[in-house]
Amino acid sequence: MIQAALGIIDKMRIEIYDDSKYQKDPKKTIFVQLNPEKYTLKHNVAFCEGQPMGASSSELSFNRIEGEEVTFDFIFDSSGVVPPGKIKDGKGELSLLDKASDVVGALSPAIVNPFAKKKSVDEEVEEFRKLLMGYIGKTHQTAYLRILWGGYKLQCRLKSMEVEYTLFHRDGRPIRAKAKCVFKGTGTYEVMVAEQNKNSPDLTHVRTVTMNDKLPLMAENIYENPSYYIDVAQNNKLLSFRNIKTGQNISFPPIK
Repeated sequence: MIQAALGIIDKMRIEIYDDSKYQKDPKKTIFVQLNPEKYTLKHNVAFCEGQPMGASSSELSFNRIEGEEVTFDFIFDSSGVVPPGKIKDGKGELSLLDKASDVVGALSPAIVNPFAKKKSVDEEVEEFRKLLMGYIGKTHQTAYLRILWGGYKLQCRLKSMEVEYTLFHRDGRPIRAKAKCVFKGTGTYEVMVAEQNKNSPDLTHVRTVTMNDKLPLMAENIYENPSYYIDVAQNNKLLSFRNIKTGQNISFPPIK
């Protein structure tokens, strides 16, 4: 209620993690200086191309669905016109005072002392780069990230960062920069397995028999057709489809 009355805008935040589990609190939380004006989403399917010699076209065989890619442009400005971004330790939150200061800074006249020594954005850009894609000696890799902005949420890693400097002090020091960052979505193996259809009849499955399991019912769960239980029994060299024991591993071959 108070935030709405003050016209406070929620800033995009980027949480920094050491590992892919995202279970502990982040090491750092970055609150961007200005929310991006736009972003671009990219979804990509990778194929293996097979083309016989002399053929005029190739056959595309499915390889994998790649993680989502999103591109944001982040503005860094040390002219004093724009309130600075903030970096908090852990799962940081901006206090109401922090948010109010951003509103006051945005509403105040853009009067800059021409004689004041302007700070360069070099340090801010470099700190941002190190947090997002700097090498971590402890884990021997770069950081895992979580982007949070309104309803948008993405667990990802920074794939590339391209910095463009557009405003300079008289001595050549940059005071404004735009960092174009490409993030690629990531997930743990356990999550990816859970999202896939583990009962696909085109794959070989191994199931461990539990109490009260029946081979026809197990076949129906895999193939959506209970009649395949005879083939499964033959494939596993069972003397009888009724003769399965708790703890026994049953192989369900793919349908050809």
